[in-house]
Amino acid sequence: MNLVWKTLLAAGATLAALLPAPAAQAHSCAGATAPCDGELLVPLDWSNPESEKISVAYLWIPRGDRSRPPLTTAIANGGGPGPLDPSYAGLGKALLGPLSERVDVLMVEPRGFGESSPLSCDGLDVTRPSTIEACARQIGDRGRFFTSDQAAADVDAVRAALGVRDVTFVGVSYGTLLGQAYATRFPEHLRAMFLESVIGTGDDGYVEQGFRNQRKLGLAALRAACRRSPACARRNPDPAALWDRLLKRLRAEPDPKLPIRRTGHLLTAAAVPDARSTLAAANAYLKGDPAPLHRLVGRAAPPPPDRSPAPALFTYYCGDARFPFDRDAPAAERVRQLDAHAQRHHVYAPYRPSEVAGPVADWTRQCAYWPTPRQSPPATGSRPKVPVLAISGQFDSDTSPLDAASVAALYSKGRAYTVPFAGHGQLFGFNPVGGCLQGVLRSFVADPAKPVRLGCSAENYRLLGGFPVRARGLAMPYGDELNGERRRTVAAAFATAADAIAPLNPNSLAPPPQTEPGLRGGSIQRAEDGTVTLRQVRYVQDVQVSGTVRLDPETGTATAALTTVPGGRLSLSWRPFRAEDQTELRGELDARPFTVRIPAQ
Repeated sequence: MNLVWKTLLAAGATLAALLPAPAAQAHSCAGATAPCDGELLVPLDWSNPESEKISVAYLWIPRGDRSRPPLTTAIANGGGPGPLDPSYAGLGKALLGPLSERVDVLMVEPRGFGESSPLSCDGLDVTRPSTIEACARQIGDRGRFFTSDQAAADVDAVRAALGVRDVTFVGVSYGTLLGQAYATRFPEHLRAMFLESVIGTGDDGYVEQGFRNQRKLGLAALRAACRRSPACARRNPDPAALWDRLLKRLRAEPDPKLPIRRTGHLLTAAAVPDARSTLAAANAYLKGDPAPLHRLVGRAAPPPPDRSPAPALFTYYCGDARFPFDRDAPAAERVRQLDAHAQRHHVYAPYRPSEVAGPVADWTRQCAYWPTPRQSPPATGSRPKVPVLAISGQFDSDTSPLDAASVAALYSKGRAYTVPFAGHGQLFGFNPVGGCLQGVLRSFVADPAKPVRLGCSAENYRLLGGFPVRARGLAMPYGDELNGERRRTVAAAFATAADAIAPLNPNSLAPPPQTEPGLRGGSIQRAEDGTVTLRQVRYVQDVQVSGTVRLDPETGTATAALTTVPGGRLSLSWRPFRAEDQTELRGELDARPFTVRIPAQ
């Protein structure tokens, strides 16, 4: 968000000084040798120790080697915010690997969720503003204290109860905000901080990205990716102008299979490898070929919104952020100020507001109906002189590299790093990017003062340049072993097979569709073992392909046994999911071997 809220928060800025040191409450988990669930009573309002007591749950995952003192305790928060999941008991081993022998892990459930004095109300429906206001009334005045500034004090209370001396904070997404809140309030216990998908805070300590134009960020991501691909850059030199033409066409000629609202999600999902076809599909649509874009919209359909989320999401999201409206104004005035800001700053461009969302379809607008009378900046005061590694994904449309850089700059030992082509929340992913980041995390936790070798990348694809309708428009392989129709047969078979396995990209965070129609006919089935079966699939209209493609995760190789009509029987072998402009392809066509190179389409 660009608007700086001008009321600096004197009360919030001194909250750390008002918070009493949490009294240690010995707990049996302190001596546990296996994962231990615990709970602790804490004040509702940490600035008033006599206030109502609430219960906060936590999970303690002790180190494996009890013969030596711990190297540190990692306080881990995976974002949300949300409740603890029982599966988190194995998180220490999954993230830290061998280092889990020397490092304890603590996860504290944010107050208001799960077993931590959960907030509840009746009849909440985020599409109806009246129910948002009614929910706030049901929760009442105590809801003001379910925010990150108070949650940070809860974390330190659990730390003290377990007898932990120093901690290394590991936060992802919203967990990075809790990390910043903890760092500025309890610096004496902080050894280092590892932040991934960083939420930025402004000079006043509040979250500052609450009203960003995510569609423009998505277009910028597509433009950056397109520049890396000669095929895409040649055919789509100006992605923004291309998208403007697409929206103009859809407004003039509405397509029941392609509502404008659904196209916006294609831009905000630019980090998903399936976006490799976004610009090519838009270009094809404008040239009279709707099939690629229809398919992409179907694949990239966003999940239905949660109409009745946990009320604590309102207390955190609305209490922790700065918005372009007056906190003390009535709801109707807040909405008016919000709309005026959106119009003045073209927040929804290149879309119109009616094409993006309904009256309460995003958190910024929903927060206009939720009262936030207490001043509660998550971060306050000076930043400790501890090592901080702030990591972002280049194509993250929720947070951005600018957020990571701005937060790292606040710490004298802060360092920011951008993972090329990566999206949001990659640390917990069981994919190459997640594995690489987990390695970085282990090195950092082992010795935060030592320079960390950073080489993670999610760049394992090139954006497509186009979608040919017939085989003659395909990128043709070159090599002495193929000529004429044989070359066209191999090009069609390879393009069809590569398209069928594209949703299996290991860096994709979205599950691939198990079955779906071929682009221009036939059917595709994807099995859990990585086998893809093609039945009379037409990627281009004039070539039909049947057979199987298998992915070998050990060798990183795809092998295909296919039959084409017209054409014949052929086998193919190549290494998919690589950021390269030409692919080496080996195989046999009618028992005659060949090795060729084929340009990116």
